[in-house]
Amino acid sequence: MDWTIFGIVLGSIIGISALGATIYFGVRTPREKAVKQAVEESIRPIKTELERIAEYLDVLPQAVPKIRHPFLEARKLEKEYKYREAIQRYETCFQPETTPSQSTALHILIGNCFLAVSELEEAEGHYREAQTASKEAQNKEGLATSLSNIGNIYLIRGALDRALEYYEHALKIDMEVGPREGEASSLGNIGLIYVTKGNLERALDYLQQALDINRAIGDREGEASQIGNIGLIYRTRGELDKALDYYQQALDIAREIGDREGEASDLGNIASIYGLRGELDRAQALYLEVLKIEREIGRRLGEANALRGIGLTYQIKAEPDKALDYYQQALKITREIGHREGEADALSSTATIYGIKGELNKALDYHQQSLKIEREVGHRYGEASDLGNIGVVYAKKGELDKALEHLEQALKMFEQIGAKIEIEQTRQNIQLIAETMKTRGQDSGTV
Repeated sequence: MDWTIFGIVLGSIIGISALGATIYFGVRTPREKAVKQAVEESIRPIKTELERIAEYLDVLPQAVPKIRHPFLEARKLEKEYKYREAIQRYETCFQPETTPSQSTALHILIGNCFLAVSELEEAEGHYREAQTASKEAQNKEGLATSLSNIGNIYLIRGALDRALEYYEHALKIDMEVGPREGEASSLGNIGLIYVTKGNLERALDYLQQALDINRAIGDREGEASQIGNIGLIYRTRGELDKALDYYQQALDIAREIGDREGEASDLGNIASIYGLRGELDRAQALYLEVLKIEREIGRRLGEANALRGIGLTYQIKAEPDKALDYYQQALKITREIGHREGEADALSSTATIYGIKGELNKALDYHQQSLKIEREVGHRYGEASDLGNIGVVYAKKGELDKALEHLEQALKMFEQIGAKIEIEQTRQNIQLIAETMKTRGQDSGTV
């Protein structure tokens, strides 16, 4: 998951600057656990590396032609981002000789391929098959992996408490059976939950623990994931130089190890920083590069996020019609793949354009749709952004009491999260509204 689109100040009506929604959409989920005897697996919601399974399959008596060959073909196809072809080859590996541990690994592989093309129900189905097979095999590491992957599905859907439940269960198993990769992955996943919930101090603690483990065991991909996610925390705090440094470190590692998904996420995060600094052409060029990568590897959520990034640069450049086109493309994709948080972000972005165009009732409707989703999925930062944006719309409509009410709610939440940039923007808006109300009151008193 994955990089952010920068938060901005979007122009003014009656002297009130609109809050730009900051969008989370490329948070890099850390690696998962090793499946003992069958596979040592590394997974993010989009990518998996399972290498030792080949060695394990090699020793199966009389199974080499029926299992090993299609498996190796599938691995090659997966590395080439040909996920649907890989699924077909993996499925041929299920034979009477296939053991429960091997079935665990294969179901995880197939689930990851479905996840890479944003088919969440199919992915979840295979992860649950893996959970069942791992229990049959009494394979605790496989069980931990399956639980964590199911947690990833809940995270993508925005069901944060359910995701946390699965991640914590996986962490408990990881700490019992001892694979440090798994422990780091679970710690990182839990950290991401707290990022989304707005508990940045707790999130940083979990992510730093995970990073320390990744570095100790030489897990470069896991290291890049944790570094990128720590960068997200500093960006939220408004520490842009520190965030950029972390994002660049993650990008360097991603390119070094040939991780294109990670490269796309890190480029998007770097673009967000340049956007915040007002370097719009540089930001847009990076978002276009991200869009190209995402389309090449078939990652639809990443494509939607890149489209929103491009749309936002056009929005700031005062080209609202171009921005709206990109936002609506992103909204269509997020609805098709069932990514609720991405849908909320796209709704909020679309609402902002309608506000700029003066279609305030439409703007209010889209913001309220977004707010409803953010509350349902427990994304506190998104909820705060929507409250602030609704306040701005009410201000533009001249309903200053409602505007002040929503902005004060937003400010309280941003303060709890520690989002420094948004706190300052919201305080400025509240001050402008208060001054406008005072002026109106004085004018009314003289009539």
